[in-house]
Amino acid sequence: MYLINKYIYFYVFLTFIKNHIMKPKKVVESYSEVDQKLKLIGEKIRQLRKKRNPNYENFAAENNINKVTLNRIERGDSVSTKLFFNVLSKLGITSLEKFFKGL
Repeated sequence: MYLINKYIYFYVFLTFIKNHIMKPKKVVESYSEVDQKLKLIGEKIRQLRKKRNPNYENFAAENNINKVTLNRIERGDSVSTKLFFNVLSKLGITSLEKFFKGL
């Protein structure tokens, strides 16, 4: 079951990338715009995590997530897709489309 969910997340992620990010754009976003979007994503993850557990160290320990990795994601720093999906799944996020909507 876990393996199926993992592949579903990956398929949804690739579909999202294909439909939203890989479309040719007339104006290329600067790195500062990308950094701003990553910070928005991190803030959204922080809000969702705080609803479950206000202390990020406790949340990380309870869900077998490295606390440094969780902190990096919440700050909007770059992490691997695998680690990002792991945190999303521990937060109970099942729809990437709903998660990214409005960002």
